[in-house]
Amino acid sequence: MLGYLSYFSTSFTIALLLWPLVAAVLTLPMLAGLYHRYHRLRALSVGAAYLSVLYFTGLVAFTLYPMPDDPDTFCATYAGSYAPQLDPLMFITDLRYGGLYGLLQLVMNVAFFVPLGFVLSRWLRWRWWAVLPAGFLVSLFIESSQLTGFWGLYPCAYRQFDVDDLMTNTLGALVGWAIARLSVMWVPQTAVPDDSHVNARPGALHRAVTFIIDMALVVATYFPLTLGAVFLFHHVAAPLANGDFALFGGRVTVGVDWMNAIAPAVAALAFLVFELLVPLAHHGQTFGGMFTHMTIETVARHGARRAVFYAARTLVLGALTVAAIVGYVAAGSGSGVAGTVSSVAAADGPLRVAVIGFAALFVFALAARRMPWDFIPEN
Repeated sequence: MLGYLSYFSTSFTIALLLWPLVAAVLTLPMLAGLYHRYHRLRALSVGAAYLSVLYFTGLVAFTLYPMPDDPDTFCATYAGSYAPQLDPLMFITDLRYGGLYGLLQLVMNVAFFVPLGFVLSRWLRWRWWAVLPAGFLVSLFIESSQLTGFWGLYPCAYRQFDVDDLMTNTLGALVGWAIARLSVMWVPQTAVPDDSHVNARPGALHRAVTFIIDMALVVATYFPLTLGAVFLFHHVAAPLANGDFALFGGRVTVGVDWMNAIAPAVAALAFLVFELLVPLAHHGQTFGGMFTHMTIETVARHGARRAVFYAARTLVLGALTVAAIVGYVAAGSGSGVAGTVSSVAAADGPLRVAVIGFAALFVFALAARRMPWDFIPEN
Protein backbone atom coordinates (compact mmCIF):
# COMPACT_ATOMS: atom_id res chain seq x y z
CA MET A 1 0.00 0.00 0.00
CA LEU A 2 2.77 2.44 0.90
CA GLY A 3 4.56 1.59 -2.34
CA TYR A 4 1.40 2.36 -4.31
CA LEU A 5 0.80 5.66 -2.52
CA SER A 6 4.38 6.74 -3.14
CA TYR A 7 3.51 7.12 -6.84
CA PHE A 8 1.18 10.04 -5.91
CA SER A 9 3.46 11.90 -3.49
CA THR A 10 4.24 15.01 -5.58
CA SER A 11 0.77 15.62 -7.05
CA PHE A 12 -0.88 14.94 -3.69
CA THR A 13 1.38 17.48 -1.97
CA ILE A 14 0.62 20.10 -4.64
CA ALA A 15 -3.12 19.47 -4.28
CA LEU A 16 -2.91 19.71 -0.48
CA LEU A 17 -1.06 23.05 -0.61
CA LEU A 18 -3.10 24.73 -3.33
CA TRP A 19 -6.51 23.42 -2.25
CA PRO A 20 -7.36 26.02 0.45
CA LEU A 21 -5.83 28.89 -1.56
CA VAL A 22 -7.74 28.10 -4.75
CA ALA A 23 -10.92 27.66 -2.71
CA ALA A 24 -10.44 31.10 -1.12
CA VAL A 25 -10.11 32.76 -4.55
CA LEU A 26 -13.11 30.89 -5.95
CA THR A 27 -15.20 31.87 -2.92
CA LEU A 28 -15.12 35.54 -3.97
CA PRO A 29 -17.55 35.15 -6.90
CA MET A 30 -19.83 33.12 -4.64
CA LEU A 31 -19.78 35.86 -2.00
CA ALA A 32 -20.59 38.42 -4.70
CA GLY A 33 -23.61 36.36 -5.67
CA LEU A 34 -24.72 36.02 -2.04
CA TYR A 35 -24.38 39.77 -1.48
CA HIS A 36 -26.38 40.33 -4.66
CA ARG A 37 -29.13 38.11 -3.30
CA TYR A 38 -29.17 38.96 0.42
CA HIS A 39 -27.45 42.43 0.49
CA ARG A 40 -25.57 41.50 3.68
CA LEU A 41 -24.03 38.33 5.12
CA ARG A 42 -23.46 36.87 8.55
CA ALA A 43 -20.13 35.32 9.50
CA LEU A 44 -21.83 31.91 9.45
CA SER A 45 -22.87 32.40 5.82
CA VAL A 46 -19.37 33.49 4.81
CA GLY A 47 -17.87 30.44 6.50
CA ALA A 48 -20.43 28.15 4.89
CA ALA A 49 -19.66 29.64 1.47
CA TYR A 50 -15.94 28.99 1.90
CA LEU A 51 -16.50 25.45 3.18
CA SER A 52 -18.82 24.74 0.25
CA VAL A 53 -16.22 25.88 -2.28
CA LEU A 54 -13.54 24.03 -0.30
CA TYR A 55 -15.60 20.87 -0.63
CA PHE A 56 -16.19 21.19 -4.37
CA THR A 57 -12.55 22.00 -5.09
CA GLY A 58 -11.63 19.05 -2.88
CA LEU A 59 -13.69 16.78 -5.13
CA VAL A 60 -11.37 17.72 -7.98
CA ALA A 61 -8.19 18.06 -5.93
CA PHE A 62 -8.37 14.60 -4.36
CA THR A 63 -10.46 12.42 -6.68
CA LEU A 64 -9.09 13.47 -10.07
CA TYR A 65 -5.92 15.54 -9.87
CA PRO A 66 -3.52 13.42 -7.76
CA MET A 67 -2.11 11.38 -10.62
CA PRO A 68 0.96 9.13 -10.35
CA ASP A 69 4.15 11.17 -10.75
CA ASP A 70 5.87 8.74 -13.16
CA PRO A 71 3.38 7.67 -15.86
CA ASP A 72 5.68 5.15 -17.57
CA THR A 73 6.57 3.28 -14.40
CA PHE A 74 3.09 3.39 -12.95
CA CYS A 75 1.35 2.25 -16.14
CA ALA A 76 3.88 -0.55 -16.65
CA THR A 77 3.25 -1.76 -13.09
CA TYR A 78 -0.51 -1.25 -12.64
CA ALA A 79 -1.95 -0.96 -16.16
CA GLY A 80 -3.88 -4.25 -15.89
CA SER A 81 -5.07 -3.71 -12.32
CA TYR A 82 -7.97 -1.37 -12.96
CA ALA A 83 -10.66 -3.40 -14.69
CA PRO A 84 -14.09 -1.87 -13.97
CA GLN A 85 -15.99 -3.40 -11.03
CA LEU A 86 -19.54 -3.80 -12.36
CA ASP A 87 -21.12 -6.11 -9.76
CA PRO A 88 -23.64 -3.99 -7.81
CA LEU A 89 -23.62 -6.51 -4.92
CA MET A 90 -19.87 -6.60 -4.47
CA PHE A 91 -20.19 -4.40 -1.37
CA ILE A 92 -21.71 -7.41 0.44
CA THR A 93 -18.56 -9.42 -0.23
CA ASP A 94 -16.43 -6.45 0.83
CA LEU A 95 -18.31 -6.22 4.11
CA ARG A 96 -18.13 -9.98 4.71
CA TYR A 97 -14.43 -10.39 4.04
CA GLY A 98 -13.14 -6.85 4.52
CA GLY A 99 -14.37 -6.52 8.08
CA LEU A 100 -13.92 -3.12 9.66
CA TYR A 101 -11.96 -1.83 6.65
CA GLY A 102 -14.78 -2.76 4.27
CA LEU A 103 -17.34 -1.05 6.51
CA LEU A 104 -15.17 2.05 6.86
CA GLN A 105 -14.74 2.29 3.07
CA LEU A 106 -18.51 2.01 2.57
CA VAL A 107 -19.23 4.69 5.18
CA MET A 108 -16.60 7.01 3.70
CA ASN A 109 -18.07 6.67 0.21
CA VAL A 110 -21.46 7.72 1.60
CA ALA A 111 -20.05 10.52 3.77
CA PHE A 112 -17.98 11.96 0.93
CA PHE A 113 -21.14 13.00 -0.97
CA VAL A 114 -23.19 14.18 2.01
CA PRO A 115 -21.91 17.78 1.64
CA LEU A 116 -22.95 17.79 -2.04
CA GLY A 117 -26.55 16.96 -1.17
CA PHE A 118 -26.51 19.42 1.72
CA VAL A 119 -25.26 22.32 -0.43
CA LEU A 120 -27.67 21.61 -3.29
CA SER A 121 -30.61 21.48 -0.89
CA ARG A 122 -29.69 24.15 1.67
CA TRP A 123 -28.14 26.84 -0.52
CA LEU A 124 -29.58 26.14 -3.98
CA ARG A 125 -32.90 24.85 -2.56
CA TRP A 126 -33.06 21.80 -4.84
CA ARG A 127 -35.66 19.10 -4.21
CA TRP A 128 -34.72 15.47 -3.62
CA TRP A 129 -35.64 14.48 -7.16
CA ALA A 130 -33.01 16.94 -8.47
CA VAL A 131 -30.36 16.04 -5.86
CA LEU A 132 -30.64 12.33 -6.72
CA PRO A 133 -29.55 12.54 -10.39
CA ALA A 134 -27.04 15.30 -9.57
CA GLY A 135 -25.28 13.06 -7.04
CA PHE A 136 -25.31 10.16 -9.49
CA LEU A 137 -23.97 12.24 -12.41
CA VAL A 138 -21.18 13.83 -10.35
CA SER A 139 -20.13 10.39 -9.12
CA LEU A 140 -20.35 8.98 -12.66
CA PHE A 141 -18.12 11.77 -13.96
CA ILE A 142 -15.50 11.12 -11.27
CA GLU A 143 -15.54 7.34 -11.73
CA SER A 144 -15.42 7.59 -15.53
CA SER A 145 -12.58 10.13 -15.35
CA GLN A 146 -10.55 7.77 -13.19
CA LEU A 147 -11.25 4.85 -15.53
CA THR A 148 -10.23 6.76 -18.66
CA GLY A 149 -7.11 8.39 -17.21
CA PHE A 150 -8.97 11.69 -16.94
CA TRP A 151 -10.32 11.32 -20.47
CA GLY A 152 -6.94 10.53 -22.00
CA LEU A 153 -4.92 13.19 -20.21
CA TYR A 154 -3.12 10.41 -18.34
CA PRO A 155 -1.87 7.42 -20.41
CA CYS A 156 -3.65 4.74 -18.33
CA ALA A 157 -6.34 4.30 -15.69
CA TYR A 158 -4.95 5.30 -12.29
CA ARG A 159 -7.97 4.24 -10.20
CA GLN A 160 -10.85 1.79 -10.53
CA PHE A 161 -14.36 2.38 -11.80
CA ASP A 162 -16.66 0.83 -9.16
CA VAL A 163 -20.42 0.63 -9.61
CA ASP A 164 -20.81 0.35 -5.83
CA ASP A 165 -19.24 3.81 -5.53
CA LEU A 166 -21.99 5.16 -7.77
CA MET A 167 -24.64 3.78 -5.43
CA THR A 168 -22.98 4.83 -2.17
CA ASN A 169 -22.10 8.31 -3.46
CA THR A 170 -25.67 8.86 -4.66
CA LEU A 171 -26.97 7.63 -1.30
CA GLY A 172 -24.63 10.12 0.40
CA ALA A 173 -26.10 12.98 -1.65
CA LEU A 174 -29.61 11.98 -0.53
CA VAL A 175 -28.45 11.79 3.10
CA GLY A 176 -27.07 15.32 2.70
CA TRP A 177 -30.42 16.47 1.31
CA ALA A 178 -32.21 15.00 4.34
CA ILE A 179 -29.79 16.69 6.77
CA ALA A 180 -30.35 20.01 5.00
CA ARG A 181 -34.12 19.63 5.33
CA LEU A 182 -33.75 18.93 9.06
CA SER A 183 -31.33 21.85 9.53
CA VAL A 184 -34.04 24.32 8.48
CA MET A 185 -35.81 23.49 11.75
CA TRP A 186 -32.88 24.91 13.78
CA VAL A 187 -31.43 27.49 11.38
CA PRO A 188 -34.17 28.91 9.12
CA GLN A 189 -33.19 29.99 5.63
CA THR A 190 -32.59 33.71 5.20
CA ALA A 191 -35.40 35.66 3.59
CA VAL A 192 -34.54 37.39 0.32
CA PRO A 193 -34.89 41.19 0.75
CA ASP A 194 -36.42 43.61 -1.68
CA ASP A 195 -34.05 44.52 -4.53
CA SER A 196 -34.63 48.21 -3.83
CA HIS A 197 -32.90 47.91 -0.44
CA VAL A 198 -29.35 49.31 -0.36
CA ASN A 199 -26.94 48.50 2.48
CA ALA A 200 -25.60 51.81 3.82
CA ARG A 201 -23.55 50.10 6.56
CA PRO A 202 -21.50 47.54 4.62
CA GLY A 203 -18.90 45.53 6.49
CA ALA A 204 -15.24 45.12 5.56
CA LEU A 205 -15.83 41.95 3.51
CA HIS A 206 -18.79 43.47 1.67
CA ARG A 207 -16.64 46.46 0.75
CA ALA A 208 -13.76 44.23 -0.33
CA VAL A 209 -15.90 42.03 -2.58
CA THR A 210 -17.50 45.10 -4.15
CA PHE A 211 -14.12 46.76 -4.71
CA ILE A 212 -12.77 43.60 -6.37
CA ILE A 213 -15.73 43.65 -8.78
CA ASP A 214 -14.97 47.29 -9.58
CA MET A 215 -11.28 46.54 -10.09
CA ALA A 216 -12.18 43.72 -12.47
CA LEU A 217 -14.07 46.32 -14.50
CA VAL A 218 -11.06 48.65 -14.38
CA VAL A 219 -8.78 45.88 -15.66
CA ALA A 220 -11.30 44.87 -18.33
CA THR A 221 -11.26 48.49 -19.50
CA TYR A 222 -7.64 49.54 -19.31
CA PHE A 223 -6.05 46.30 -20.54
CA PRO A 224 -7.56 46.22 -24.06
CA LEU A 225 -7.20 50.01 -24.37
CA THR A 226 -3.52 49.78 -23.43
CA LEU A 227 -2.92 46.97 -25.93
CA GLY A 228 -4.72 48.97 -28.59
CA ALA A 229 -2.58 52.05 -27.89
CA VAL A 230 0.63 50.02 -28.12
CA PHE A 231 -0.39 48.33 -31.39
CA LEU A 232 -1.46 51.69 -32.85
CA PHE A 233 1.87 53.25 -31.85
CA HIS A 234 3.86 50.50 -33.55
CA HIS A 235 1.67 50.83 -36.62
CA VAL A 236 2.14 54.58 -37.10
CA ALA A 237 5.65 55.06 -35.64
CA ALA A 238 8.85 54.55 -37.64
CA PRO A 239 11.74 52.91 -35.74
CA LEU A 240 15.06 54.75 -35.75
CA ALA A 241 18.59 53.35 -35.55
CA ASN A 242 19.10 54.57 -31.96
CA GLY A 243 15.99 52.75 -30.71
CA ASP A 244 13.70 55.78 -30.72
CA PHE A 245 10.59 56.17 -32.86
CA ALA A 246 9.62 58.92 -35.29
CA LEU A 247 6.06 60.21 -35.52
CA PHE A 248 4.30 62.57 -37.95
CA GLY A 249 6.86 62.18 -40.67
CA GLY A 250 9.81 62.62 -38.33
CA ARG A 251 8.64 65.89 -36.83
CA VAL A 252 8.34 64.23 -33.39
CA THR A 253 10.81 61.73 -31.91
CA VAL A 254 9.98 59.69 -28.80
CA GLY A 255 11.68 56.90 -26.88
CA VAL A 256 10.04 53.57 -26.15
CA ASP A 257 10.04 54.17 -22.37
CA TRP A 258 6.94 56.36 -22.59
CA MET A 259 4.86 53.21 -23.23
CA ASN A 260 5.50 52.08 -19.65
CA ALA A 261 3.28 54.96 -18.56
CA ILE A 262 0.35 53.97 -20.78
CA ALA A 263 -1.05 51.25 -18.51
CA PRO A 264 -0.97 53.32 -15.28
CA ALA A 265 -2.39 56.37 -17.06
CA VAL A 266 -5.26 54.48 -18.70
CA ALA A 267 -5.87 52.57 -15.47
CA ALA A 268 -6.05 55.84 -13.53
CA LEU A 269 -8.63 57.19 -15.98
CA ALA A 270 -10.67 53.98 -15.75
CA PHE A 271 -10.44 54.14 -11.95
CA LEU A 272 -11.76 57.70 -11.95
CA VAL A 273 -14.69 56.68 -14.11
CA PHE A 274 -15.70 53.62 -12.09
CA GLU A 275 -14.80 54.85 -8.60
CA LEU A 276 -15.57 58.58 -8.81
CA LEU A 277 -17.90 59.55 -11.65
CA VAL A 278 -20.21 56.52 -11.39
CA PRO A 279 -20.81 56.71 -7.60
CA LEU A 280 -21.18 60.50 -7.77
CA ALA A 281 -24.01 60.05 -10.25
CA HIS A 282 -25.65 57.07 -8.47
CA HIS A 283 -25.86 58.08 -4.80
CA GLY A 284 -22.60 56.40 -3.82
CA GLN A 285 -23.09 53.16 -5.74
CA THR A 286 -20.36 51.92 -8.03
CA PHE A 287 -21.23 49.21 -10.55
CA GLY A 288 -19.97 46.66 -8.03
CA GLY A 289 -22.09 48.35 -5.38
CA MET A 290 -25.15 48.14 -7.60
CA PHE A 291 -24.59 44.39 -7.97
CA THR A 292 -24.04 43.76 -4.24
CA HIS A 293 -26.61 46.36 -3.12
CA MET A 294 -24.34 48.66 -1.11
CA THR A 295 -23.36 52.32 -1.15
CA ILE A 296 -20.07 53.90 -0.16
CA GLU A 297 -21.92 56.97 1.15
CA THR A 298 -22.78 55.78 4.65
CA VAL A 299 -24.27 59.15 5.67
CA ALA A 300 -25.76 62.08 3.79
CA ARG A 301 -23.16 64.70 2.81
CA HIS A 302 -23.56 67.70 0.54
CA GLY A 303 -21.37 70.40 -0.93
CA ALA A 304 -17.83 70.71 0.40
CA ARG A 305 -18.06 67.75 2.78
CA ARG A 306 -19.17 65.40 0.01
CA ALA A 307 -16.34 66.71 -2.18
CA VAL A 308 -13.80 66.11 0.61
CA PHE A 309 -15.21 62.58 1.15
CA TYR A 310 -14.79 61.63 -2.50
CA ALA A 311 -11.41 63.34 -2.78
CA ALA A 312 -10.00 61.43 0.21
CA ARG A 313 -11.38 58.09 -0.97
CA THR A 314 -10.26 58.58 -4.57
CA LEU A 315 -6.74 59.69 -3.66
CA VAL A 316 -6.08 56.80 -1.27
CA LEU A 317 -7.65 53.95 -3.26
CA GLY A 318 -6.47 55.42 -6.57
CA ALA A 319 -2.85 55.69 -5.40
CA LEU A 320 -2.87 52.09 -4.15
CA THR A 321 -4.48 50.85 -7.37
CA VAL A 322 -1.97 52.63 -9.59
CA ALA A 323 0.88 51.35 -7.39
CA ALA A 324 -0.36 47.80 -7.90
CA ILE A 325 -0.57 48.27 -11.67
CA VAL A 326 2.84 49.96 -11.88
CA GLY A 327 4.33 47.06 -9.95
CA TYR A 328 2.60 44.53 -12.16
CA VAL A 329 3.75 46.24 -15.36
CA ALA A 330 7.31 46.51 -14.04
CA ALA A 331 7.35 42.82 -13.08
CA GLY A 332 6.39 41.80 -16.61
CA SER A 333 8.61 44.20 -18.51
CA GLY A 334 11.93 42.38 -18.19
CA SER A 335 13.55 40.40 -20.99
CA GLY A 336 16.13 37.74 -20.28
CA VAL A 337 17.43 36.72 -16.87
CA ALA A 338 19.01 40.09 -16.03
CA GLY A 339 15.95 42.00 -17.23
CA THR A 340 13.63 39.74 -15.22
CA VAL A 341 15.65 40.22 -12.04
CA SER A 342 15.74 43.99 -12.45
CA SER A 343 12.03 44.21 -13.32
CA VAL A 344 11.07 42.13 -10.28
CA ALA A 345 13.21 44.40 -8.11
CA ALA A 346 11.53 47.46 -9.60
CA ALA A 347 8.09 45.96 -9.02
CA ASP A 348 8.75 44.97 -5.42
CA GLY A 349 8.33 48.46 -3.98
CA PRO A 350 5.01 49.49 -5.59
CA LEU A 351 3.47 46.05 -5.12
CA ARG A 352 4.50 45.97 -1.48
CA VAL A 353 2.97 49.41 -0.92
CA ALA A 354 -0.27 48.31 -2.59
CA VAL A 355 -0.54 45.04 -0.65
CA ILE A 356 0.25 46.65 2.70
CA GLY A 357 -2.06 49.58 1.99
CA PHE A 358 -5.07 47.47 1.00
CA ALA A 359 -4.47 45.08 3.91
CA ALA A 360 -4.28 48.01 6.34
CA LEU A 361 -7.56 49.44 5.03
CA PHE A 362 -9.26 46.05 5.35
CA VAL A 363 -8.07 45.61 8.95
CA PHE A 364 -9.15 49.17 9.74
CA ALA A 365 -12.62 48.48 8.34
CA LEU A 366 -12.86 45.28 10.37
CA ALA A 367 -11.98 47.10 13.59
CA ALA A 368 -13.85 50.38 13.06
CA ARG A 369 -16.62 49.06 10.80
CA ARG A 370 -15.99 52.16 8.71
CA MET A 371 -13.37 53.39 6.29
CA PRO A 372 -11.16 56.37 7.24
CA TRP A 373 -13.06 58.77 4.95
CA ASP A 374 -16.36 57.73 6.57
CA PHE A 375 -15.34 59.80 9.61
CA ILE A 376 -15.94 62.97 7.58
CA PRO A 377 -19.11 64.21 9.30
CA GLU A 378 -22.47 64.52 7.61
CA ASN A 379 -24.17 67.83 6.94
